[in-house]
Amino acid sequence: MSRAASPTRSRTRHFKREVQRALATGGMPQFLDALFGAGAWSFDPTEKLWIVPDRTHRGPGREYYCIGMTGDWFKARLADEECA
Repeated sequence: MSRAASPTRSRTRHFKREVQRALATGGMPQFLDALFGAGAWSFDPTEKLWIVPDRTHRGPGREYYCIGMTGDWFKARLADEECA
């Protein structure tokens, strides 16, 4: 029995493919500028992650998208006391 991927899983796979394409062509800065806005992201050379604040987060603390060199990504949340 074949099951279709959920919409969330499909979006995640599409995003990862787009990130990998941008990485392969050296266009990651342009990709992030187009997706999140010019200058809305930073690169952490120690962790080798692009960090983008989640501007839609309304809860306590701050949330960030963390995008790795392989195209994998995760979301991180810092508590209010860690942001001060």
